[in-house]
Amino acid sequence: MRNGVVVDIGGSGTRVGAVIDGRVVGVHAAGVATAEDLAAAIRAVDPSPNGVGVSVSGHVDADRGVIETSRAAAWAEGPLRDPLVTLLDAPVSVIGDGDAHALALTRLPDVEYGGIAISLGASLAFGALNHHGALIHPCGHTGWDLGHWRLVGDGANTEAWWALGGHGLYDLEREHGDGAAEIYAYRLGSFLVDTVQLFRPRTVLLTGGIIAGLGEALHGPVAEQLQSLPISVATPRVVYSPSRDTALFGAAVAAGLALPEMR
Repeated sequence: MRNGVVVDIGGSGTRVGAVIDGRVVGVHAAGVATAEDLAAAIRAVDPSPNGVGVSVSGHVDADRGVIETSRAAAWAEGPLRDPLVTLLDAPVSVIGDGDAHALALTRLPDVEYGGIAISLGASLAFGALNHHGALIHPCGHTGWDLGHWRLVGDGANTEAWWALGGHGLYDLEREHGDGAAEIYAYRLGSFLVDTVQLFRPRTVLLTGGIIAGLGEALHGPVAEQLQSLPISVATPRVVYSPSRDTALFGAAVAAGLALPEMR
């Protein structure tokens, strides 16, 4: 395997890490506002990387390495892969963060494909793998966007990116105090029932800052909601990731810097 550098550009900022022998190490925050800044942050980790994997929150055309829109990093909108290739003189992969989280499933042992990954932090990211462990893409050029899925229940009637993102959780905490986590968990479980019926995964990976923060408070309500699945839909295994760096693991796989676990 080649050694290199991985980057996650998300709602909480930009994080950079090295990939050595397939492992992501030395993850840290970096102040980035231009492609030149990003190239400098990458070179600070490895002056001559053999490969670079970049995960970006937003609508990403991975085939062309173009960021169509990104709330988290408006500066990155437009071509990103080609400028980085020129600045770094190295191969570069640019993918959406939903796809990066889905590819992180391939690094987990004893996980059954197909699978879906949902990252919950400042917003919501979604990716899916088929039963061979390959990414499932929608019909268009960019990755999945389930953020505009409308949730109805517990007094909420709003889009998933808000209801399940940091804004929605903050509103619940302000209104319900210590009871916010349970309300949020049932809200998440209701969303999962819909997505599981649509995608029929064997594994669901839940990751991101909110998952790491709420931890076990989510487990019971989510499991209870999944019991309402129709008898024709198998209940998937739910994996809760305690890591805030899951997208970096997937970016490493996309860039060929890490290999999927053997099945």
